[in-house]
Amino acid sequence: MSYTVTIEPTGEQIDVEEGQTILQAALRQGVWLPFACGHGTCATCKVQVLEGEVEIGAASPFALMDIEREEGKVLACCATVQSDVTIEADIDVDPD
Repeated sequence: MSYTVTIEPTGEQIDVEEGQTILQAALRQGVWLPFACGHGTCATCKVQVLEGEVEIGAASPFALMDIEREEGKVLACCATVQSDVTIEADIDVDPD
């Protein structure tokens, strides 16, 4: 089973397979999201979940604090989706 993740502010959409992280799916489909460690410890890939259900995964409590979890933030390198999801990522929208 796969789900669709819409990435704001660009509106790009990616397909995420069951068990695949948001970051893995994005990179495999040529969609750039900021990341560094890829293991849930640096927080570079932190995104805001706007709609849908996401499993946080093995994110470090130092990289993703409890208050951020409550606000709907996840680390794209650890998070797996449980439904179609819309996220907001810290990416520049360059018209060129």
